[in-house]
Amino acid sequence: MRVRSALLAALVLMAGPVPGMGQEPGAGHAPGTGDEPIRLTLDEAVQRALGQNPGYRQTVRDLELNALDRRDLWLSVLPQPQVDLLTTSMAWNRQRVAEGFFGEVTERDDAGTIHTSRTQQRVGLFVTVDLAEFFQFRGLDETARVREAGATAQGRELQARVATAFLEVQERVQALELEEELLERTRENRDLARRLYALARRDRIDLVSMELEVAEQEDALERSRTELESARLTLRTLMGDPELGAFQVEPEPLRPMDPEALDEEALVRLGREASPRILQAEVQRRAAAGTLSRNRARWLPTLTLSAGTTRQGFVQGGDAFFDLRPDAGWDRALSLSVRFPDLGLYFSRRTEQGRGEVDLRNREDALREVRTEVEREIRTLVRELRGAARTLRTQERRTALAEEQVELAREAYRLGRLSYLELREAQGRAAEFRRQALAAQYTVERGRRELEALLDAPLAAGPVDDGR
Repeated sequence: MRVRSALLAALVLMAGPVPGMGQEPGAGHAPGTGDEPIRLTLDEAVQRALGQNPGYRQTVRDLELNALDRRDLWLSVLPQPQVDLLTTSMAWNRQRVAEGFFGEVTERDDAGTIHTSRTQQRVGLFVTVDLAEFFQFRGLDETARVREAGATAQGRELQARVATAFLEVQERVQALELEEELLERTRENRDLARRLYALARRDRIDLVSMELEVAEQEDALERSRTELESARLTLRTLMGDPELGAFQVEPEPLRPMDPEALDEEALVRLGREASPRILQAEVQRRAAAGTLSRNRARWLPTLTLSAGTTRQGFVQGGDAFFDLRPDAGWDRALSLSVRFPDLGLYFSRRTEQGRGEVDLRNREDALREVRTEVEREIRTLVRELRGAARTLRTQERRTALAEEQVELAREAYRLGRLSYLELREAQGRAAEFRRQALAAQYTVERGRRELEALLDAPLAAGPVDDGR
């Protein structure tokens, strides 16, 4: 029985690691090609997203409407020339009845057909000046600013999401490397148990327990590999680049900082002045105020100026048909008309003005709400960042102590002074502390980047200068 167990242990030891174990998913060749995966930096990922993300491309493309809207408005304001080089016609009229002296209708005995022809040439210029339309130019500027503010806010949000997804991939890569290292350490403990079992210094239960622990760690490694692939897919979706093949992320250095040195009040003031969300809400409020002013300007009159010259020829017969030079002279006309708005629309326009006033008040409240929300998020992020930094320092200290404890426990287990359960407990505690320390590092980094995205400004380790 002991010989069979020893042979089984030797076969398991000779089996070696599982094929592909320890290799980062996507680190090999691209599927179906012989190309090496590209090394993608954070800046490159952001640029790909800004150029290829479908949602952001639609928003940027909407900015082209600003020039088109302005062109349409200018076409409605500029003078409209009218040139009729030639208008010609020919008609036949047969009269079968006639009207007498007292209005009676009688049938004519000499009914005949009258043949006429007409030719007309006209050159004119029409200018319609709607004074209310001049306020529309200001409205176009406000609409353009709203679109630009929306595109800016969406671009900043997209950059923040790409940075978060990039860091998630980077964290998953390091987590995978950590799980591989833990698996290697677990196998070393299993090999130690085998040697002690071969020397009859340990029981069979220790060897079986070690094999179970190796299987559990291999399962943890596969879960980490799956999480890495999911994070990589999220980043690829955000970039939206259909030409992007297999890629690896170039590790982005984690910038050390001391959140305790941050000036919370200065950050709040900076956020009120520079936050893209607040700027977007402010632009929308101004647009609502401009719409209300333009509604009041709709009571301004409309001026119409027309000038033209016309000549025409009308004769019996067909001589005037397609006559390019009629004998008649040019008749000139000049007119100016002023049209005031219909007073019957007073109540409907008052209703529209009331809606505009309600919309303006809503925009003002929305701006105040966004400012309050941004301030709350800044203060919350600062507190969370400080807490995460303290947690990181604690986890690093606990990890160092736990690693030292594992080394001492392995030596004591080898000498027979420590049981397997005590060794497993020490090793499991050290592994969990290392996972928590890695997560704490990226929690601090994500919090810092999220705060920078909210402020639209880089975050320094010391007090933030808000320009005052």
